[in-house]
Amino acid sequence: MTPAENLQRLSELLATDHERPANNKYVAARNFTAELLDLPSSRVYFTYIGRVSNFSVRVVQSAAAMQSAVLVALIKLRTEDAATHRAARKLAMKTGKTILLLQRPTEESLEWRVMGGYFVAASDQSRRITARIQKEFTNTSLEAINIEPGEAAASAFDYFESLGLSGEGLGAALSQRQDISSIVEFAAASSPAGLSAAEAVVIAQRRSLIAELKEMIADPATTETDLHRKIKGQYWIFGGRYTGVARGSIMPMDRYDIPLFCADGSLHIVELKGSHITDLVVRYRQHLIPGKEVHEAAMQAANYIRQLDEGGAAMETLYKRSGLNYDLRRGRATVVIGNQDFVHIPADSARQLGAATRAMVDQTVRTYNSLINRVEVLTWADLLDSADRSLRFEGEIVESQSRAFGESRSAETATVGDDSDSESPGLF
Repeated sequence: MTPAENLQRLSELLATDHERPANNKYVAARNFTAELLDLPSSRVYFTYIGRVSNFSVRVVQSAAAMQSAVLVALIKLRTEDAATHRAARKLAMKTGKTILLLQRPTEESLEWRVMGGYFVAASDQSRRITARIQKEFTNTSLEAINIEPGEAAASAFDYFESLGLSGEGLGAALSQRQDISSIVEFAAASSPAGLSAAEAVVIAQRRSLIAELKEMIADPATTETDLHRKIKGQYWIFGGRYTGVARGSIMPMDRYDIPLFCADGSLHIVELKGSHITDLVVRYRQHLIPGKEVHEAAMQAANYIRQLDEGGAAMETLYKRSGLNYDLRRGRATVVIGNQDFVHIPADSARQLGAATRAMVDQTVRTYNSLINRVEVLTWADLLDSADRSLRFEGEIVESQSRAFGESRSAETATVGDDSDSESPGLF
């Protein structure tokens, strides 16, 4: 499609009542634009600007707005274009976001036209995004903003202040962190808006990891070592009941893949195996049973537990001398192994047995778990699905908090100017 056709399609997706409070009226336009710009949809944000003073409010009204790299501002037709451009330029300079301004030629028109835009010249990301915008939407050049170091620092501090960050909070962040991204996340978490944004970023990063891991376990070439390397340090995947991971070996001669400690000091051993195991379950006579590799992995974990039960008391005494209150007896273990998608057991016409289904494989693993004690067998697919569901739940909480904060910000600014721009803050 040509830029004119893309802009026409975008105009069709924006055929809505822009002053109507709603949280999802720009979803289709956002997804369409993100696809053209080759960005995740979470990195594009649409907002309706009824008056110039709304610019500073819109960029912090929700976690979605703050997380975005591209802000598409739909400008209400007024005789204040110069002020609009000044506000947009200032916003791009403060936040580093690429700003695209759209406006209708008349109030009655459904067509949106590009009235300009701004990006920070020093940002490689902004330059790439701007190039895509010009290719897909317009031949009009967006203005590059060249910022001097001192000006950039002042703008950054102004932006932090708009989030409600104090100098003390920013100083604490600088004293405790070394990389810029951590400084921003740590500092932003000291304000309600920043907290929601930081949480949203963490959730987005974790969802990205889950997506990568799902691709890995679907690839037969992925090894156990690959998975172990990818999951290293990401122990939140196993749930929120753990307080830390042990370093080194706990018991002589045994070395665990991931030794996690619970809040009560007890040990939970995670043993990681590969995902490409075609014999995760096998047919034995009329039924399905776990394959050899599953049984061997479960017994490996059981032997770890037995060693802890027999020698845990003595080791606890040694650890207590170092101030570590570990409870090494009656520990538990989880074996993460296989992926149901690699199990293919064909029908057996001689014995009148059908092909094995995903539900039958799951039931076989559940039956095995019900018959063994203190060791759980879990497939990679089930582990990642569980983590994904947990992240979706956390994301809903963050979105709810973000909307609540946005509503409070809108209430604070409602007394300034007219009330024509009544967009409900939140996730589009």
